[in-house]
Amino acid sequence: MKKELMLITVCLFLASCIFPTLASAQCNKKKYCAENFGDYDYNSQSSFASLAPGDTSRANVVLYANQTYRIFVCADPSLGDVKYQVILPERKTSRRIDQIKKDTVVTYKTDEYGEYMYDDLGNMVVQSKTVVVDTTWITERFTFEKVLYDNKNNKSGKPYFEYAPKKSGRLQVKIQVPGGDPENQSCVNIYVGRKVIGSKNFQKQARYNEN
Repeated sequence: MKKELMLITVCLFLASCIFPTLASAQCNKKKYCAENFGDYDYNSQSSFASLAPGDTSRANVVLYANQTYRIFVCADPSLGDVKYQVILPERKTSRRIDQIKKDTVVTYKTDEYGEYMYDDLGNMVVQSKTVVVDTTWITERFTFEKVLYDNKNNKSGKPYFEYAPKKSGRLQVKIQVPGGDPENQSCVNIYVGRKVIGSKNFQKQARYNEN
């Protein structure tokens, strides 16, 4: 079975999405927790970031159907107990009333010749009154986040997240570096392993565990 690992280019949102060349070059030489790859291979298609204590960052990962993925984060031990979550952004649409307008439509009596009829005071005789309601709506679209994996609240006991999407989509990896000396900047790596699903049995085994 052909195995392939894609190390997705990561854009961790700090002040900008451009990492210092020197820091990236240094981090590129440092790979952590290699045992988490198991039978997933990896190559040089990677991007590494140098983060400081207290930083919170995110990375987008694009996934495709008929493949299974393994995602995990590893960091320089000097940064402490780095927390990360794998998040599924979900979009919802809702409608709400913006404005309600009410108008009264009045019809008047006419005689056999089609002329309006008047009462003793000279006012046209009302035949009927109808209230017409005009409602305008606003459509709102919003995004909420579903946490699929949290390395600090992980019931599976595995130091990685496995996922076999039924259709192509996007996940986010959120990283939180614990507080400390802001000068203690070091490497944090996001790894995404990929395999092509080859059989129904493998497909069943590779289903992700949301816990």
